[in-house]
Amino acid sequence: MQIRRQRFKLIKSLWLLACFGIGLSFFGRGSFSGESLAGFMGLMTLVSFPSGYLAIYLIQALVWFFPEAGADESTRTYYLALSLWVLMTSLGYFQWFYLLPWLLRRLKIIKTD
Repeated sequence: MQIRRQRFKLIKSLWLLACFGIGLSFFGRGSFSGESLAGFMGLMTLVSFPSGYLAIYLIQALVWFFPEAGADESTRTYYLALSLWVLMTSLGYFQWFYLLPWLLRRLKIIKTD
């Protein structure tokens, strides 16, 4: 049982490291364009699949309601990417490390402590 917990913590740490690495690689550039945003969204959707799609649609709804928000293109792209990163990381973490283990325990696929 101890090995399973250590493996779970290792997977969780690697997943969080991947999310932070994706975020740092995008936000560390300094210039924000639509092309780099598309790559960023693709990578974040990959690590937070399938809940990442929900995050994209939620953010699109916010952009639709507040299209300009009085900022230039680079600033809007920055805040869009930041909100996407936070939402996708949160939803992905919840889905992979709370919801999935709970479902597996309910279906008795993995043993509890």
